[in-house]
Amino acid sequence: MKSFLATFLMCFILIYLFLLFGGLFIFENIWGILVLIALVMTILITVFINLETKLEELEERIKSLESENETKE
Repeated sequence: MKSFLATFLMCFILIYLFLLFGGLFIFENIWGILVLIALVMTILITVFINLETKLEELEERIKSLESENETKE
């Protein structure tokens, strides 16, 4: 949850800066659009970070299983 909030805050700030420098002409309500886009981006980034962590754990597990298999042979 801590990483989710940090990612949300970073996305929120980046989108705010984008809307500040010209994006306001596209949208009328800055805060509603800002929160919506930041939330979507945060969910996507958090999912990818969690997938990366699981992938690294699986790689470590495969390496340990391979090393155990090599020692048995």
